[in-house]
Order: sequence, then C-alpha cells, then structure tokens
Amino acid sequence: MIDSGPWVARERPGPPAKPLLLSREQRAAVEAAIRPGKTELRVARRAQALLLMADGVSTYDTAKLVGVHVRTVFEWRERFRNTDDPVAKLADAPRSGRPRALSPTPTRRG
Repeated sequence: MIDSGPWVARERPGPPAKPLLLSREQRAAVEAAIRPGKTELRVARRAQALLLMADGVSTYDTAKLVGVHVRTVFEWRERFRNTDDPVAKLADAPRSGRPRALSPTPTRRG
C-alpha cells in the first residue's frame, strides 16, 4: 500500500482535494481487497486510488502514484462518489458482447 502522508499536505496549485467519505468498515474492506495475491491488477489499482482519494490526495498525485492517466482517476472519483457502497464499485461491470463459444467445463465427445 502507498503511504499517503507526504502527498496529502503537498503544496500544489489549485483548490485542495475533497476527500471521499469512507466508513471504517468500507476502508477495511478496501484494504482487504488489496492484500490477497490473486487480486487483479485493475481492481488493486482502483482500490489503492480509492484509499488515496479518501485520504485527500489530489487527483493528479493519485494518478501519478497509481500509474494511470489523470482522466481515469477523474472517472473513478465520479464512480465512487455517486454510490453508497464504493467497495462494490471496485469490480468491473458486466459487459455486453458475443456469448462464449466454448463451455468452461470440458465435455465428453462420443
């Protein structure tokens, strides 16, 4: 996890960043989502960005620390701000597209 301490009080132009509100339970759930070694990189990046935004780190600094474009962090901020449970928004939404052609379980040919 990235230490947000030096980034919160950093001098920078513009208005100060408004922290996203996270309850203790939500913060613990986000931190738990980062810990397992099997977490997808995109979910781990969103979770780390959410923690940085909750600490009051600016959007530009969050993008630099997480390694994504600034526009991506702006989109994530809106995604997390417009929900009561930001932890549920860490995972990808289902996407439309062509159905799978192969079955996930092997079938016996006869």
